[in-house]
Order: sequence, then C-alpha cells, then structure tokens
Amino acid sequence: MSLVVRPYAAGDDARAAGAIVQQAYFALPGYPRDDEYDEVLGAVAQRAAETEVLVGVLDGRLVACLTYVPDQHSPHAEFDDDGAASFRYFGVDPSVQGTGVGEAMVQWCLDRARGDGRARMRIHTLETMPAAQRLYLRMGFERDTDHDEDWDGIKGLAFVYHL
Repeated sequence: MSLVVRPYAAGDDARAAGAIVQQAYFALPGYPRDDEYDEVLGAVAQRAAETEVLVGVLDGRLVACLTYVPDQHSPHAEFDDDGAASFRYFGVDPSVQGTGVGEAMVQWCLDRARGDGRARMRIHTLETMPAAQRLYLRMGFERDTDHDEDWDGIKGLAFVYHL
C-alpha cells in the first residue's frame, strides 16, 4: 500500500475529489441532507482557488480529500481564534476507511499547522460521525464543548488539539 498525502494539484480531478467528500457524508447514518450544503461539499475546485485542499492518493487512486484552513481569516474558517488552524469538508472513500488514510490526512494538517506556528488545531464534527470522533480522540484531540455549535438542529461537536 503506497499512500501519498499532498496538496491538490491542477491535474487532479476536482469532481472526483468532491464526490469522495460527498459520498463520505452521504454514507453517514442520519446525515441531514441539504441540497445547498451538499453542493458545497463537492465544490473542491472553488475551495482550491481560495485555500489549500489536500488529497490522499493510494496506489495511484484518489481516495481522500479535505480543506485545510490555515487561520481565522480564511473564508472557510469556523473559529474566531487567532492561534488556530482547522480543516473541513473531510472525506475518505468508504472502500478504504479504517486503513490509516484519514489519520495520515489529519497528521499532515497537524504538522502543517505546527510548522506555520499555530498553537491549536480546532475542528467540528457531526454527531453522526462516531468513527471520526474516535480517530480524533485517538490522535490526541480533546473535546471542547465550549465551542460546540448548533446549526439549525444539526449539532457540531468541537475538538481541539494543542500543538
């Protein structure tokens, strides 16, 4: 198994990357479908023009995608925290979930944030994402209930990793 985690490049298939994110969300039991947000999940090319998008390529096949949010000034920032980076719109192809791809993607973000001098990594995940929650806790993230969100009945659970 040869996994490469790297920034999205011009030759990458933005539609395929967006479809991976969408499929990962749509596969969640009880995922609250919303046409507008579902479209945002797939809009990798647009996000890549605004911030850094990361892909995971396993044995030459695109299998994961997320959007790295370097600081609170990014158009994709969810946290008002001058010392924090974040990531969003994270999806791993269901056929390779549980193989370490997600962990490698998160580790890239942690390393990047540390290299950029960030003090924290802040993220939200949904209640319907227990596998992601287990991954984050296993990697050293802590629950941060003070920053939980409620988006029209959809609960965003906050996590923080102190770099």
